Amino acid sequence: MKKGIIITLILMSIGFAAVTTSLVINGTINYGYDSDEFDVYFSEAILDGVVRSEELIKPNNKSITFTTKELSKLGDKSILEYQVMNNSKQYDAKVEIKCERLEAGGELSDVQESEYTTITPSPKSLTVKAQESRKGTITVELKKVSTKDIEEKFKCNLTVNPTEREEEPAEYIAEDSCKNVSKPNLGTNEKLIPVTISDDGTVTKVSEDNNQWYNYCEKIWANAVILKDGEETPEDNQTIDMNNIESMFVWIPKYKYRLWNVGVTNPLYTVHSIEIEFDTTNTENVEGVSCKTPMNEENTQGLSGDIKECDNGEYMTHPAFISFGVDGFWVGKFETGYKNASNAENAIQANGESTNIVVKPDVYSWRGANVKTFFTAAKDYNTNLDSHMMKNTEWGAVAYLSHSIFGINKEVTNNNNSAYKTGYAALPTTDQSKFKGEYGDGPEFNTVWNKENGFTASTTGNVTGIYDMSGGAWEYVAAYVSEPKTDNSGFTKEDLQKIESKYFDVYDKESTLNSPKKMILGDATGELGPFDEYKDDDEYNRWHNRWYSDRSDFADTSSPWFDRGGGYHYGVISGQFYFGRPHGGTYPSNGFRLALAPSNN
Repeated sequence: MKKGIIITLILMSIGFAAVTTSLVINGTINYGYDSDEFDVYFSEAILDGVVRSEELIKPNNKSITFTTKELSKLGDKSILEYQVMNNSKQYDAKVEIKCERLEAGGELSDVQESEYTTITPSPKSLTVKAQESRKGTITVELKKVSTKDIEEKFKCNLTVNPTEREEEPAEYIAEDSCKNVSKPNLGTNEKLIPVTISDDGTVTKVSEDNNQWYNYCEKIWANAVILKDGEETPEDNQTIDMNNIESMFVWIPKYKYRLWNVGVTNPLYTVHSIEIEFDTTNTENVEGVSCKTPMNEENTQGLSGDIKECDNGEYMTHPAFISFGVDGFWVGKFETGYKNASNAENAIQANGESTNIVVKPDVYSWRGANVKTFFTAAKDYNTNLDSHMMKNTEWGAVAYLSHSIFGINKEVTNNNNSAYKTGYAALPTTDQSKFKGEYGDGPEFNTVWNKENGFTASTTGNVTGIYDMSGGAWEYVAAYVSEPKTDNSGFTKEDLQKIESKYFDVYDKESTLNSPKKMILGDATGELGPFDEYKDDDEYNRWHNRWYSDRSDFADTSSPWFDRGGGYHYGVISGQFYFGRPHGGTYPSNGFRLALAPSNN
């Protein structure tokens, strides 16, 4: 089989004239190899944020022709986003991208910039697995304005080398991204203890400088625990008995992600691997490259609706990190349980307090309280670590990270344990298509968190991730529609005004059941559209998103709060991309999740 396939992209006819600088790029991609066994071709194109695939690319075509917008000032950019598809079933493809400037006569200059322009491919290499696709960009930037017309030519070569498909091929990791993972913040009160967790669930104390603690490039997320009162902190490399643990947490490091559905109309991508780059700095408005995260100036929680500066294809720092001003936050590894509950009914407690909180596997989820009770208990749990009830945007941050190359990169398995016990997973043989609650009542239908099939319910696909994000109890999050007409949450309007705004995500009061444009970017609601209403197997009409058809009911003034994950009996319409709209009151099936946001100081 022939190797070393060349795809050539020629960018040419770039003219500049004083302040009215314009940029025109005409490109042709020539592909020099074709085979029934192996074929790599361009399947999508976005130019300067505008989808151009339909008019530019025919199925399996190897050419793109395009004209850019006008560049009028220094620093202006024109960006071509492309997607390369590998239609092989037996071969992976390693793609190397190199761009060079053409001198007069067509000789290559072996430089990626001239006096007036720079051209930058990103990434410089990528792996396109069999039957999958990968995305990249080519950016041309004006770095100097000329008083006369200047013609520039660039040539970009995409060298494609097929390799025999491995059983578990290595995934492409964004260049340098893993070097920027923020170090987990253990706070200052010595409560959080760094641990590693083996596949069988054994918990071991480690030093925070131990290089085995975490490795997000390998989907090994950092874990930490809080011990029960009176328990002594063990020495490094000493195991910790689960009976001595009160709560377990997983670190979500600060990141930016690539936007794909700002307008919520007809997105180019529905289910896809979310492109994430770890970065402790905040993105700024750079047209075609990144945008400053839309945050409400008055209350900093990212009020929905004001997303004018953000476009599809740009990177944006996730708002969950900005509202608390941190480089990461901790999330309860499991749904919040109720201490010493001996059965599901005992864990239905309307008036529980922070002393009742336990976060660990194989305990009964605390349910049956209103939002205020859950919120207050979470807030009081550990003020030194800024404990709080998980927000909608924080749920979105976990869901997006889970659906990236740093996570399981697919929907997590449903916790179908009908007793609302934490850390369970439906077995592959379980019929998850029904919604009548007739399955999940015994061990023949599910397995626990530290078994092979149990790992599929984790956000990483291994024991280091977060569990119960699909099924189990419905989880209230700290998010509501402003000025609700009715509210059973226990909060009064005056209560909400007194609480620091960073603890809530607040949505536009014009929100309705199917109003995804009122979303907050990053909250894993509107970006999952468009939305469809149809009957499920139980003959009940529901709204569904385009990500695994999870149920999607947006909050409004009559049902002004959000819950996430879905219930144990919801089967395929539960998931980390499920969202619903309860009224905020007491439900025997609704609980919550704990989060910690210790200060960077």
